[in-house]
Amino acid sequence: MIDTNSSKIIGYFFLEHNYDLLQEPIKGDLKLTFNTFLSYLSSNPFKSYDKELSYLPFLEQLHGFYQVSGKALEFNFVFDSEKQREKYRGLKVPRITWINTQKITILLDRLEGKNDKICYKVSNVVQSEKDRPNREQLWALLSQPFNTSADIELHSRSNAVTVFNTDFNTLDQILKKKTAVSQLAKKKIALKTSVKPFYDVCDNTSHSSTLANLILNKKELRNSTSDSTQVYKVIQQNRNNMSQEVYRCSHQKIHFLPIFNQNTDLSLGDCSYLDTCHKMRACRYLHYFTLQPCAAKYNYEDSLKEASKKALNHEYTIGQSFTDYQRKVLPPQWIKCDVRYLPFSILGKFAVIISDPAWDIHMSLPYGTCKDFELLSLPMHELQDEGILLLWVTGRSIEVGRQALQNWGYTVSDELIWIKLNQLKRTIVTGRTGHWLNHSKEHLLVGIKGNPPWINRFLDTDVVVSGTRETSRKPDEIYDIVERIIGLHARKLEIFGRDHNIRPGWLTIGNQLSGYDLHERELVIKYEEYLNKREGSKPLNR
Repeated sequence: MIDTNSSKIIGYFFLEHNYDLLQEPIKGDLKLTFNTFLSYLSSNPFKSYDKELSYLPFLEQLHGFYQVSGKALEFNFVFDSEKQREKYRGLKVPRITWINTQKITILLDRLEGKNDKICYKVSNVVQSEKDRPNREQLWALLSQPFNTSADIELHSRSNAVTVFNTDFNTLDQILKKKTAVSQLAKKKIALKTSVKPFYDVCDNTSHSSTLANLILNKKELRNSTSDSTQVYKVIQQNRNNMSQEVYRCSHQKIHFLPIFNQNTDLSLGDCSYLDTCHKMRACRYLHYFTLQPCAAKYNYEDSLKEASKKALNHEYTIGQSFTDYQRKVLPPQWIKCDVRYLPFSILGKFAVIISDPAWDIHMSLPYGTCKDFELLSLPMHELQDEGILLLWVTGRSIEVGRQALQNWGYTVSDELIWIKLNQLKRTIVTGRTGHWLNHSKEHLLVGIKGNPPWINRFLDTDVVVSGTRETSRKPDEIYDIVERIIGLHARKLEIFGRDHNIRPGWLTIGNQLSGYDLHERELVIKYEEYLNKREGSKPLNR
């Protein structure tokens, strides 16, 4: 056993020298620790401590301190009983491997009278000998109660506080706190992202009626896709025929102007498909013309350049090429082809791939569809060593899409949802797909291959709320999300693309494109070699 005074002296010794004892040249060596302890005694006037202490009595006092401190010291041998301590003599260098300063501090506080009572309970975890199989060691650890190696309970006068039991609230806050890397990356992405204007919708029906009477009485403007320039000219010419309130509102908010045709029956209400209706002229339901604010002049390229200039002043450059500010985004590239027969090896490797297959949904569609087995047989491994793949799926094909990603070597890491809005900026309640329920959303599976360190994480949400356009056309916001994740200059590929999918910095392939247009020199050479090797084929016109 050890007395109170000796416990204090040894405790303060370990608190003051804990770092030095575990580092070179001592590295926890018990004999060197003993010599250091003697130097500590000689430099401090402890009257009641034996300064002629020898090594073996020191070990006995160390064992007593080890017990009363709740195993605040850890060794490279078992230190619990006399018989077990004898085994350490077979070690070349018996060492202290860890010093728990928190437990020592609690012990000293109690010994100094700062707390009422301290008690400790030691779990029954016994360190295994070296010759014990790893499997048995693991099973012994897993069989123990879920607590720390020494649960020390500090009791105050009013209540008991568990000191070494996990503080889950604090731990949860630490784990949820965003790292500096993610915070800085988000700030820089915010600077680099072009800000698109957002306009409210005017809910004053008298404004829409006034503008409709002035604009839609002209035959050339009686459809929902009229040229905005013509509409703005008409508004300017009729400025004196409307109030200042209506004129200002036309420059600041979106207006939906009712379109009345010969077949329009107001009692039927709005058309379910609105501006996506395939029979608008013959449809008896009410349709609308969307009048964007006259002041809505937005240039994507100018906005992107302005955002890039702001980002140059940001000091966070992790993952950024030192020539990034000099590089230009490649012009759009595309190849008209049957994706099933194009050798993917000529395309090279990509950081991200978007695939929008024409799934067979057992409905009449204005385009050809892709069988499940044809999609699963695509050699996607030739396009990526590591990176992300985004796969659009329908309600029926969600599980097929997940299986396809797994077959290609991807882990399904996330899923984006596109909530569809109609022309009036409302959630779609009548879609064209779905056997039992009307589908008002679409799913985008996100698969990841490898462990790419260059991906920007935690920047966007997994929900996109955006309006519908042509059949099968997906929201442009998806491209913005992808470019924020993998960077503007990374190689990007879209499979099963159409003319409306062509974008700067992207290569698009599919059978609904026009010819081919390539700008990467290596890709041009490989593709033209492929065309020349095809038997009985002629190169496509660029």
